[in-house]
Amino acid sequence: MYSECSLHIDGVLEGNIVAKTNVAIGKTGNVDGSIDAEHLVISGKLMGNCTCNTVEILPQGRIDGNVVAKELIIEKGGEFVGQSVVHKNNEYDRNKTDLKAPKSIPLNQKIEEGIVSK
Repeated sequence: MYSECSLHIDGVLEGNIVAKTNVAIGKTGNVDGSIDAEHLVISGKLMGNCTCNTVEILPQGRIDGNVVAKELIIEKGGEFVGQSVVHKNNEYDRNKTDLKAPKSIPLNQKIEEGIVSK
């Protein structure tokens, strides 16, 4: 979904959102997809990644995914599960930022290299 105006979501949305301005996920809102917006405010749930200038997770809000932002605000009671990159001096380049899952090592390799703790 592409939007040139502000969005407020109180229902269920599956898919990606690209918005030029603000996106708000209300208390009953549930988004399964990525969001690229100027400002994101979450009172509901986001299952996916977001790239925004400002991300706010309000007391009942939850993000399960990665966040790339200039500013990340998590209020008491808000939940965030994932990785975040918050850029200092309000400078970032979406094309150069790369969030990846931590590298996993197979268990048999851990044992061979003596990594596993007993």
